[in-house]
Amino acid sequence: MNILHVLSNFKWTERAEPAADLAVGQKLSGETIWFACGRNRGLAQEDTVFYRLQKKGLDPLELRLTKHFRLLPALRDIQALRGIIAERQIDVLHAHMPNAHLLGAAAARLSKRRPLVVRSIYHPDRDEQPIRFKVATRLGTDGIVAIAPEAQAWLTTEQMWPSARMRVIEPSVDIERFGKDAAGDLRKEFGLAPDAFVLGMVTAIGPRRRLDIAIRALALLAEKRPNVRLFIVGRGKIERVIEGLARELGIRDRIVLAGYCREDRLVQAYRTMDLLVYPVPGTDKSCRTVREAMAAGVPAVASRIGFLPRLIEDGKTGRLMELDPRSLADIVEDLMDNPARLAAMATASRETARQRFAPALQAEKTIAFYRALRGLQTTSS
Repeated sequence: MNILHVLSNFKWTERAEPAADLAVGQKLSGETIWFACGRNRGLAQEDTVFYRLQKKGLDPLELRLTKHFRLLPALRDIQALRGIIAERQIDVLHAHMPNAHLLGAAAARLSKRRPLVVRSIYHPDRDEQPIRFKVATRLGTDGIVAIAPEAQAWLTTEQMWPSARMRVIEPSVDIERFGKDAAGDLRKEFGLAPDAFVLGMVTAIGPRRRLDIAIRALALLAEKRPNVRLFIVGRGKIERVIEGLARELGIRDRIVLAGYCREDRLVQAYRTMDLLVYPVPGTDKSCRTVREAMAAGVPAVASRIGFLPRLIEDGKTGRLMELDPRSLADIVEDLMDNPARLAAMATASRETARQRFAPALQAEKTIAFYRALRGLQTTSS
């Protein structure tokens, strides 16, 4: 099967990696894969989709493919996509963002060789741009991949989308990379004592990510649990979000700022943690960070917002908390007093990640969906 993935961005963002991992999984399963992405416009090479796709062993095609709709680039991209469809005899065009969906559907509609058009929705309960979604589906869309049943329900009730043309398939993570036992950790580098109990966060540092809950919980734990540390991976508004509050609470010495980590260093960052703290989802509503932590064998403590209760089985692979520092502090104390329970959660997290988030599993399910859609197409014709 000749499959073209289309991503309307040049930045390596929360949408890019799951799309890339799916493409890699499908390639490893024996399919012929192409991946079209946006052309770099001044970003450091290592932060671009093109560069990261090459690192993953794919051969990307650079088009304009802007994140937001712009008429002239859109017309050129539609023409370029039509050329790719014809030249490479594309069987499936799989779009991963709203503008990619719109342009891909238009290109397919105008092509003599019409491929199946499939769209992945990464928001757990709806598409992020419902109006554009409706336009794209009317141009011609054969199937929708949702990450959660709530999005499937939205498709059925509000979009009147036929159930045979949708599937719930959870996005994958690189299980082998995040599960590497030999990766090591960053405790020594950042002066974390062997007996330190490390709460970790991997996040863009901004007020919406509610780092204040973890910082205030750390303050509540400070007197009775002096070995607890908060290890923050990410970049952003450090002074505004972390420094001022930490100094005010007198716990700045208990917070370690690891900066932005990627690739093997990100794996080592997860290995540094005893627990991941994830108060609220950010722009990535699929909560990739939680899935990565689980693959690394790190249980997560998270709120009941959005996709999180579907990822975390409370008491087995992590804990669900109220969006309150006391709730988080109580959970941390309980797990510190029950190391066997924490160890069991770590094991269950890793095993659950292997069972649910393996790239090969996602690839297998999406390919089976393509074939089912092709069967529907044949029947209707």
